[in-house]
Amino acid sequence: MKNFFRYIVVFFLIPTIYLSAKTIFKEHKTKIISIDNNTAVVKNFPDVFVGSSGVVVHYFNKKHLTIVAKVIVVGKKANALKLKFVKFDDLKQKVLPIPKIIPQTGDTVILNFLYNHALAITPNYQTYSKVINKYNNIQWLQPDLFAAKLFAEKNPSPDKKTFQKMCKTYSFSLLYFAIKNHGYFVDCNSFKVLKTVKMKSEGKRMTPFYSRIKNIDASWFSFGDSKITNYDLYYKNLLR
Repeated sequence: MKNFFRYIVVFFLIPTIYLSAKTIFKEHKTKIISIDNNTAVVKNFPDVFVGSSGVVVHYFNKKHLTIVAKVIVVGKKANALKLKFVKFDDLKQKVLPIPKIIPQTGDTVILNFLYNHALAITPNYQTYSKVINKYNNIQWLQPDLFAAKLFAEKNPSPDKKTFQKMCKTYSFSLLYFAIKNHGYFVDCNSFKVLKTVKMKSEGKRMTPFYSRIKNIDASWFSFGDSKITNYDLYYKNLLR
């Protein structure tokens, strides 16, 4: 039993590879009002949008708790948000048991969870520098880490699953895509655009995105991972 509780109080060991603090998306804690099959209703918040994600936390007592599910916002009304439950397996380990606990009315939901960390996908250094300086209250993951992973996997055209895997690995839930004259804040779990801002992206385009790692080649044995030829078109289509 002691080992079990030792497991459930573990959340995330956030890597120390980021650059700053806070976020433009405030984290909100609220209680589940009601549950209907695989959905729940909670209080509405102005800066929580359809596509926003979070987690459900179940408290055994004041000291012991565990995350029992992820949630995605699928509906938004004046006074309520509708959430869909998603399996939480971010901390899955073969040597540790996974508590089989389902969300209950009264459990705590944390919305905009891990939005204070993000990865910026930009076409060049000028745009990258502009983004991280404008949003210096977000902790930005170094794009070189993602590029190094793609280099090792010989994957020059990352898809949604590739981004989502990266988000799990480094414990963050927010992406930023600089495309033409706009910036798109995207939830990594739902891959939905949460907020669109004006942001000029001028200069030469680097593919698959700006990093200090050059020439990410495709594998000889892969027919789907060809290099990106048009930066803006590729990421615009990826967000559709």
